[in-house]
Amino acid sequence: MIRLKELFRLEHLKHLRLIAGQEGLERTVTAAVLLEYDSSRMELPDFYRGDLVVTTLAYARGDSQLVTNSLLALMNQGIAGLLVKTAYFAELPAAVVNMANKLGTPLFLFDETYIEEVILEVTELIRGKRHFAGYEQELDALVRGTLTADQIKEKVQRIDPAGARAYRICALYPQERLIALEEKMYALLCSDEALAQGCICMEWRRMLIVLMHEDGDAGSGRERIKDLLSRAQIDHEALSVGVSGIRTEQTAFGTALNEAVYGAKAAKLTQRSIVCAKELGLYAYLFPMSENAFVCSQCRDQLRRIREYDSQNRTSLEQTAKVYVSERMEIAATAKALFQHPNTVRYRLTKIQKLMELEDDALFAPMLSLMINLSRILEEEGRT
Repeated sequence: MIRLKELFRLEHLKHLRLIAGQEGLERTVTAAVLLEYDSSRMELPDFYRGDLVVTTLAYARGDSQLVTNSLLALMNQGIAGLLVKTAYFAELPAAVVNMANKLGTPLFLFDETYIEEVILEVTELIRGKRHFAGYEQELDALVRGTLTADQIKEKVQRIDPAGARAYRICALYPQERLIALEEKMYALLCSDEALAQGCICMEWRRMLIVLMHEDGDAGSGRERIKDLLSRAQIDHEALSVGVSGIRTEQTAFGTALNEAVYGAKAAKLTQRSIVCAKELGLYAYLFPMSENAFVCSQCRDQLRRIREYDSQNRTSLEQTAKVYVSERMEIAATAKALFQHPNTVRYRLTKIQKLMELEDDALFAPMLSLMINLSRILEEEGRT
């Protein structure tokens, strides 16, 4: 898909004029469709959201009222935009312009170009960008890790037909909108054919997944993705990036994808720009746990008990637990950070241990760390 504002850079539409609906320039276009129908009938053919309708208005020559009626009906069907060649009408009725502005439906005029060339060029642009989308189902299945080896190979081959001896996956999580990131990456791949052959970008779960072919001279994952983003004029500091290790087997694609996604999530959570797979540490276990409904339920239940106790008794057990975990479970460091006596910290931890039903359990400290860190992930993702 493309955004309507990208039409201005097409070779055959150099003199394209936007006359209404500027607020809708960010709308996506999934198809360029020709409008020409029997002017004796007011039944429009089926057009859909995402359609860019291209027309000469030949069916309404000399009849501005028919232009008004047909284009108003068309815009009310929710199309992405209208592209009108001025072969029969140099301008459009005021009612059409007003409706385009009201609905935010971009309305463009163009003059000399053959309408067939316009449709062809828009269609080619859409096709060229489709490698950014369309793989959601494959990526969903691969990340779950429930496929057989043959099923994995089938899905990976659809994503990357050429294949590579080795590959790496990066997940780019923008702090703001994905649109600008996608457009800059697309522009880079369009300008560098060699790079485009070894780099596949896919939109998935509000992230941009980048599959990079690797060779013997490949640098570190961190340096490779920083170089790629720099060439695309993207500030890596404005992203949360996860980088997988290098893989050689297609069957390891799901593992590499998880490494990249978890790395991006860890980067976002810890306010770092790039996290590589080998730097995940505890998060390599926490993120898979955060996808397990039973584990999340246990975490929420334990945290609820602590919060209810704090609310009823005006205590601060939860804060003590968080500081204790952040201070690497050291009593003295926790007491200093909280401006409390070490015995006060010990008392609070004993109370927490009882609320978690882990009395006399040697695993209390790691379980507390697990609960606190897992709750951070759930809070960040809005799942508390």
